[in-house]
Amino acid sequence: MSSKPLLYLWFDREPGAFAPDLTIEDIPGAADIDLLTAAIMDGDLGEILPGRIHMSTHPQPESSRAVRTVDVGKLLRDIGVQHRRCYQIIRS
Repeated sequence: MSSKPLLYLWFDREPGAFAPDLTIEDIPGAADIDLLTAAIMDGDLGEILPGRIHMSTHPQPESSRAVRTVDVGKLLRDIGVQHRRCYQIIRS
């Protein structure tokens, strides 16, 4: 088992209610948003991203204060990445 600290990511799902969708290494001294941006730019999250990504340093955060929610479209605009917005139809 790895002893490296991790950032736990949820794609449009509630942290704590579901297992994380993905983890990335949490590098001490680096801002979480910079680590997420690097993972996106390196392709670690794939080419199709959700509208929101929730991230936490805990695999099962006990409060909403332990979770940061990132608007992916805004992040991509802020870092100058061209992108398209798409919508998925979910039938229940």
